[in-house]
Amino acid sequence: MNLTQEKLTEMLGLSQSRISDYLTGKTEPTLKVARAISKQLNIDPGIVLGA
Repeated sequence: MNLTQEKLTEMLGLSQSRISDYLTGKTEPTLKVARAISKQLNIDPGIVLGA
């Protein structure tokens, strides 16, 4: 999708450090955030939640 962390922060309204934590596996998104990621990126929620 050629998205940067900066672009994701703008799309999702999250901090860049939070996005980094999700991408590196330090933390997992809440269900609310996972839904937002799924909708904004038009991807299956199972992918976001690691199912």
